[in-house]
Amino acid sequence: MFIIAPIIIVVCLGMALKYKGFLKNEDRETIIKLLYWVVIPALLFRTTYLANGDLTQHKNMFFATYSSLLLVPAVGVLISLIAHKGDRKKHAFSAMASTMSNSVYLGLPTVVLALKEGGMEAVSVYLAVMLPIHNLISLVLGELVASGVSSVKSICKTAIRALLNPLVCSSLLGLAAAALKIPVPETILISLDLIGDTATGLALVALGATLELPSLLPALVRTWPDVLIKLAVHPAIMCTAFIIWPVPEMQFKAALLIAAMPSAFNTFVMARSIGLDEQYACETVAVSTVLSPISISIWMSLLGIV
Repeated sequence: MFIIAPIIIVVCLGMALKYKGFLKNEDRETIIKLLYWVVIPALLFRTTYLANGDLTQHKNMFFATYSSLLLVPAVGVLISLIAHKGDRKKHAFSAMASTMSNSVYLGLPTVVLALKEGGMEAVSVYLAVMLPIHNLISLVLGELVASGVSSVKSICKTAIRALLNPLVCSSLLGLAAAALKIPVPETILISLDLIGDTATGLALVALGATLELPSLLPALVRTWPDVLIKLAVHPAIMCTAFIIWPVPEMQFKAALLIAAMPSAFNTFVMARSIGLDEQYACETVAVSTVLSPISISIWMSLLGIV
């Protein structure tokens, strides 16, 4: 797919800038901080705010989405336990990242191009249901598997820490503002839009500057369990959930296409924030992105999208 090509080019630019010494490690750290604390939160707040805050009309979407968001990580950890024996950080990454799709940077344009008229409205419904609580669930699952805690007190502490994560806070605030009909001045929304527009380029450059891939094949050998979970298992389980909780056809196709997207670019930012293997996260993002044109084409064919 031609949508993927520009993304790969910008990632390669980040790699080249690092190779040439233009981007140093401290520069990369600054970019990641900016993404984590400012840029991605601005994007998430605006996205969830502009989506419809009244989710009571989308109960089936809610049940299908969150049953998948709980079942997929369980399957992901099981596969990781088999493939990465004894590596708790990789198990935790599978729990956290198995459902984290590139929904904003790649998913939105793909859905709009594939579904044309009505695609944006359909994907907005899915993102409004999924985005706010999804980041919280992902972080909590990742931290729980990483730390191995099981007591109620420890789980509560982990949930509180996840709630304070800027990516979670911004999503919840956007959803709350939309649901309560709190007016956000147009000037603020435009400002958030301008900030959010920088997310794609910065995230891709930071990703490229973090990658150290002598070749794609070794990375595929290391990351295949999580790539398989993201590109095949996640959309397959999502498809099954929608059989149980049916939704309008356009919403079903939009949600399934988002689920079939490669790993989100902010996955490596979130992995770093809770002490997981950042390099492994970067490799997973890179490999799943490179292979995604094949998997997305297959899912589009199955959905009857020409």
